[in-house]
Amino acid sequence: MRFAIISLLLLSAFADHKLDIIESLKESDFGRTILGTIQLELQENNFERVLQFIKQLQVDNQNSQKETESAYQSRQQFVNQQIQFANEVIKKAQERVAEDKSLLPLKQEQLSNKLQQQEEKVGEKQRNLDRIAALTTARQASRSEYEERRGEIVGLISALKQGKQLLQQVKTGSFIETQIFAEIENHHKNFVKRFPSHRGYNSLVSLSLAMAQDQALQSDQSLLDRVVQVLDDLADDLFQLQKQELESDDAKEVAFQNAKARFETANQNLAAAVAQLEADVQYLKQKLLELQNDIGNWTNLLRNKNAEKQDWAKTLKDENGGFTVTSENLQSQSTLLDQTLSVFAGGSLTQQQQSYIQRIKIK
Repeated sequence: MRFAIISLLLLSAFADHKLDIIESLKESDFGRTILGTIQLELQENNFERVLQFIKQLQVDNQNSQKETESAYQSRQQFVNQQIQFANEVIKKAQERVAEDKSLLPLKQEQLSNKLQQQEEKVGEKQRNLDRIAALTTARQASRSEYEERRGEIVGLISALKQGKQLLQQVKTGSFIETQIFAEIENHHKNFVKRFPSHRGYNSLVSLSLAMAQDQALQSDQSLLDRVVQVLDDLADDLFQLQKQELESDDAKEVAFQNAKARFETANQNLAAAVAQLEADVQYLKQKLLELQNDIGNWTNLLRNKNAEKQDWAKTLKDENGGFTVTSENLQSQSTLLDQTLSVFAGGSLTQQQQSYIQRIKIK
């Protein structure tokens, strides 16, 4: 009797445990789906279909866990590859930025040196132009002085010749002597007006023309000849002076042309050097610009890849969290299926248990 009572109590407790498991199904969407199917099958008292349904759900759950695990591993591998690729690009970008920045001072110094060389050559060329201008101005001044002096010498020689011609008329007696000496006096006055300066040959010619006015020349032929000779000698001296002045001016012209040609040749060479330096400057500017652009491009790539790496790291973290939640849900479903299967795998339920399950309300 005692054994029967104890057995009855154990059976009652076991029955309650089974119903508690079924009752707990209504607490989740997945459980409510199972519970609804169980209730439908129990209406037709199809106990085997319930078992098949639960076992199939177990197989599906296991497949879902495997697929989830496989997809997660594939996704992890892909994301880690992207992070690794980003790290490789970041490393390369860091190396290139460091390398380019190390070259930047050298490129800037090379450009600065070329610009300085160009400035020096341009300055030297301008100084040569200034020298040519100064030489030209000086030559023009000396040429003007020469022309002035040549005109003066020609005037002195002409005055001497005219004075000689007048004295020769006295010697030949072609004209009235008083009239000739009056012309000589008038000629002397005109000479003094034209050449008021008493320097050098001006003074000598003036004295010679004054001597030609001496009335004693009318009676003293030898004195007249000496005066004529003085005039001839002065004219010869002036011819020699004219020749020397011409030679001196020619020498100055040759020296001027040689100096000018030397500076012009130097400037032609400087122009070629300046042109080459300008080409070098433009080349170095282009290379410097390319280097600066390269630094900018690699810096932008470095910034973008760091941001991309952070995005992939966040994606990895989020997907790890999502996988954990999904795995826990599938494991929870697996546990729930195992518990549910244990209710029905132990044998048929009593009519009371089936009736109880049918009455459970699904939220």
